[in-house]
Amino acid sequence: MNDYVLLLDIYGDLLAKSQREALDLKYNSDLSLAEIAEEMGGISRQSVNYFLNKGRKRLSELEEVVGSAARFRAVSDAVGEAKDILNNIRADSSDERLKNLDKALEKIKLEINS
Repeated sequence: MNDYVLLLDIYGDLLAKSQREALDLKYNSDLSLAEIAEEMGGISRQSVNYFLNKGRKRLSELEEVVGSAARFRAVSDAVGEAKDILNNIRADSSDERLKNLDKALEKIKLEINS
């Protein structure tokens, strides 16, 4: 996952509209500078580049202060590790509680990915 995609999901509403739109078109729609310029009403590619750079800088600053993406990654990694451990234990046991734990971990994983 591209870091800017995650940062945009978390902090996008805190950006200027032009920055958010340019970053969304770049990272979520995978458009070129020329295509983004056209989508944004025929502005120059230089303006698009400016909005992208300012937006990326702002997203990085927000992450440095708030740290939500780092916490998201840490929780996601921990859930993945827990599921791996659980799957190893389940291979040696048919305890119904392990199935329930697996379901609970899957719910957490779905929540943090939504």
